Amino acid sequence: MKNGFALLSSLCSIALALPAGGAELVFGVSTGSAMPMTRFQGIELTGGLLKDVGDALAGELNLRPRYLTLPRKRVEAALADGTVDLLCDLRPEWLDGQRWQWSNPVFSNKMIIVGRIDTAPLGNLRELAGARTGTITGYRYPVLDHELGPQFVRDDAVSDDLNLRKLLRRRFDYMLTNSLYYDYQRRAHAERARLSRTVLAIEPFDTYCALPPGGKLTLAQMNRALLALRKNGRMHTILESYQPAN
Repeated sequence: MKNGFALLSSLCSIALALPAGGAELVFGVSTGSAMPMTRFQGIELTGGLLKDVGDALAGELNLRPRYLTLPRKRVEAALADGTVDLLCDLRPEWLDGQRWQWSNPVFSNKMIIVGRIDTAPLGNLRELAGARTGTITGYRYPVLDHELGPQFVRDDAVSDDLNLRKLLRRRFDYMLTNSLYYDYQRRAHAERARLSRTVLAIEPFDTYCALPPGGKLTLAQMNRALLALRKNGRMHTILESYQPAN
């Protein structure tokens, strides 16, 4: 009887430790990203920063992570209808909804314009006017829209990897990307010798996780888990693991 009571007490303690809504935490992941953020096998997320950080966050929250991969234009709808519990590596101005709750910063990054070694380096944004530029379908670039207006000529692709392929095949001379992606590719890509070290930095930015009000997690739970990962060194270890040797 005592053993049964102890087991019941233990199960109750575990249940109380879990956020309301069950033992699964569903992350929405855009198929528009690439390594080091995401590695896909078919439509399944199999690796990358988002998966490693998601796994670690779920562990801190005593939840089981699951990843639902979606086209960039469908991720917000999945958050709105409850199909996913949160979206990460985003900013408020990148989504339509004004009601989302936003976590503390998860990743620090920088928006950049890059080219090949045979491409003339850009001195400023105005030099990009009228030039076809690699961009991601469904992504917003407010700085470029404001600075260049109709002279911002987008050449959309579904992922950074496809854009990089087009850049290397001379479909265009410049592409918009981020420093986490480009630094990784400039060390790991098979044609890395053709990628210019010179980039035009547009702006630094942090990205966050978006949560719906009244969802499975509270904002406080999310931020406590992020803080724990920073304090115990897990976040640093994950980020370091995606810095390939020169």
